[in-house]
Amino acid sequence: MNWETYIAIGDSITKGARTYLGYPEKTAYLLKQELKKDWNVINISENGSKAIDIVRLFDKELANISFCNPGIATILIGTNDVKENTNPSEFKIAYNLLVLKVLLITQKNNVILIKIPKFPQGVMYPYNFKMNDTIDIFNSIIEEISIEFKIRLLQFELNQEGFFDGVHLNNQGINNSASQLLKFILRDKGK
Repeated sequence: MNWETYIAIGDSITKGARTYLGYPEKTAYLLKQELKKDWNVINISENGSKAIDIVRLFDKELANISFCNPGIATILIGTNDVKENTNPSEFKIAYNLLVLKVLLITQKNNVILIKIPKFPQGVMYPYNFKMNDTIDIFNSIIEEISIEFKIRLLQFELNQEGFFDGVHLNNQGINNSASQLLKFILRDKGK
């Protein structure tokens, strides 16, 4: 076997709703170039999904996903929870359940939690700039869970030019995020 499997879990940001490829597919391509092996990407993301939606989707696909023997997984979820005004304590329960499920199937707990990107100025409705306060609360929850489970945390460094509408990434944002995730994974590989 000359490939590794990477599972990306999330919502429209992970899916790449405004681009042809999402950051997971771009990351896999870059990893192939750097490591000279193929990467099987399983992108478990749905536009409009909240954390609890992905937990339930994951439950349906658990056996199939486990069969792929994933080496690494990323989770970037919560933007729709912010939009839908999900109670932070309920978000924490759902996010915690999702992390548990992902830890069950990944090798050596290779899970990377990715913080929810903040909205830049000029974000389009139905989102608004004030929602960044809620994103801060949710990102604190994600950080707590990363500490509790002793798993790693990443925050994409994005600028306004990387967004299509202030929420979804455009090609520049996809490439930027993929490059940051590539560097994160290459450090694991000693590169």
